[in-house]
Amino acid sequence: MRSMTGFGSFEVSTRFARIRIEVSSVNKRGLEVIVFTPGELARLERQIREDVAEAVARGKVTVSVNVEAGVTRMGRTFDFNKASAYAAQLQRAGKTLGVKEGPSWSDLLGLPGVVVSGGPMVFPADDRKILVGVRGAVKKMVESREREGVRMVAGLRVHLQRMEGIRKKMEKAAGGMRKKQGERICKRIQELAGEAGVVLEPERVVREVAAAADRGDVTEELGRIKAHLTEAVGLASTRAPGGRTLEFLIQELQREVNTVGSKSGDLGLTRLAIGFKSELEKLREQAANLE
Repeated sequence: MRSMTGFGSFEVSTRFARIRIEVSSVNKRGLEVIVFTPGELARLERQIREDVAEAVARGKVTVSVNVEAGVTRMGRTFDFNKASAYAAQLQRAGKTLGVKEGPSWSDLLGLPGVVVSGGPMVFPADDRKILVGVRGAVKKMVESREREGVRMVAGLRVHLQRMEGIRKKMEKAAGGMRKKQGERICKRIQELAGEAGVVLEPERVVREVAAAADRGDVTEELGRIKAHLTEAVGLASTRAPGGRTLEFLIQELQREVNTVGSKSGDLGLTRLAIGFKSELEKLREQAANLE
């Protein structure tokens, strides 16, 4: 499994521009792709979203495409004709007003229209190269998610091992609880029957004790907990996205251990259930950031 937190960048050079692509992702329940491009590249946004969706299944992914002028084009040009017209007008005005010095370069460059945009720096012919760069940045982002996922899965395994250890203790405690509960219920029934002056048939006592013991039996719940833990361990051993499945298993484990705690008539078993839920909450925090 992979983390949902990652980052990747890639640079592309075209004839007139340098393009830097950055892709970052954070955790989110589903998949959300946000794309920022300059106006002349808005035509690529749909394809970029599709490329991201093919690479990841969950997370909030932000793709930023930044365009800068390349070495062969500075992005702005100097309008010589307009600058000459301004200079001539200023010189004539200077003679009329008695100003000896003519206009300086800084004066001319600040006038409207002297320095103008060089027009678009990227063209449809560059689209394929830019999309290759986007895929390169997405690949690096996915690789960083995988590296972080390795670390997180190691933490998952620790919590799952602790939970399995607690489950075994709960299983042992539940076996002892059934025996003690049966003895306690049998004794209580006999005491009540004696106080009421009623003689109970042994078979009836056995039936009542068995019925009461069944109501407090947690064998099925512990069996389902074992099955869910086994499946969670399997998920932690695969590279395929499994964050949603793990979150579902956590919900099921929560339900089962809550039932164990509510049905338990043994203080030791109740304490074990609380310890199990503590580890389960730590597992939930980890799973929230897994793809």
